[in-house]
Amino acid sequence: MKRKGILALFASMLLCSAAHAQGKVDINVGAGTQGGSQYPITVAIGTLLEKMPQVGRVTLQPGGSIGNVIRVDDGKSEIAITMSQSLREGRLGKAPFKKPTQNAVNLITLHAFHVAVFVAEDSPIKTFKDFAGKKLNIAPKGFSVREIGEQVARMEGIAGKVDIGSLRITEAIESFKDGHHHGLMYAPSERFGAFMNLAQTRNIRLVELDRKVMEAFVQEDPSFYITKWPKDRSAYKNLSNSVDVLAYPNVIAASTKVSEELAYQMVKFIAENFDQIRPSEPSLEPFEIKEMAVDAGSPFHPGAARYYRERGWLK
Repeated sequence: MKRKGILALFASMLLCSAAHAQGKVDINVGAGTQGGSQYPITVAIGTLLEKMPQVGRVTLQPGGSIGNVIRVDDGKSEIAITMSQSLREGRLGKAPFKKPTQNAVNLITLHAFHVAVFVAEDSPIKTFKDFAGKKLNIAPKGFSVREIGEQVARMEGIAGKVDIGSLRITEAIESFKDGHHHGLMYAPSERFGAFMNLAQTRNIRLVELDRKVMEAFVQEDPSFYITKWPKDRSAYKNLSNSVDVLAYPNVIAASTKVSEELAYQMVKFIAENFDQIRPSEPSLEPFEIKEMAVDAGSPFHPGAARYYRERGWLK
């Protein structure tokens, strides 16, 4: 067994040496947390990148959104998955970041989470302001959507006037079904099982946030953008409408130490073979390749920007 182990290690060293001799680059990928939705995406991306002639060995390092930005900035990972908010806040040096991250930029914008507000189809609530004096469950403290909801309430002038619940999503849906809460505010991806199940048993409707509020929100924090949700309403059987919503996407961050040419080739290879990544996350099924170039509030790596401009996706 020991001899086999030594031979295997020697073979691995030879392969690694051969890769470097051929000018190949090893890639460390800051992956999502194991068990989370980001992890299988990074596994799929890593598996795809190993097929690139320019790439040698690909290793995955599981981590969280903030930690992955720091890994990329410190040069410990060439690329990593994170949230658009985390990437931008790192560049600004906002807490919990101890200093601005100068070496982490956007490589690819992926699918988003959408700030959605649900009510019963026959509810008299038509606008967010109508939640004044009503019960709206958002999420526990510490969730991004909770902070977003509280900020929207302030912008709408109803802070302190709406009874905000802190139930987690499973309990929140049951409370909504029972009529204990008049609405649900959450941040689902394009295909979100909990709400797809809700729409199987209840007639529900989305409340669109005031356009001026959304535009002011994006102006203040450009890691958000405005888009339509859901794209495909057929996935939500008894949901009566789609509306414009605030969205904040998953992104693949890259180190500025990655060469422009390698970044260009990685983005090109991923774009041309995206169907090999799509099965890793249900919300990537309706994802359009051109959305890789969506502005998520942080600059693109020069190599990525060059590819997106060639495709006409970026001006």
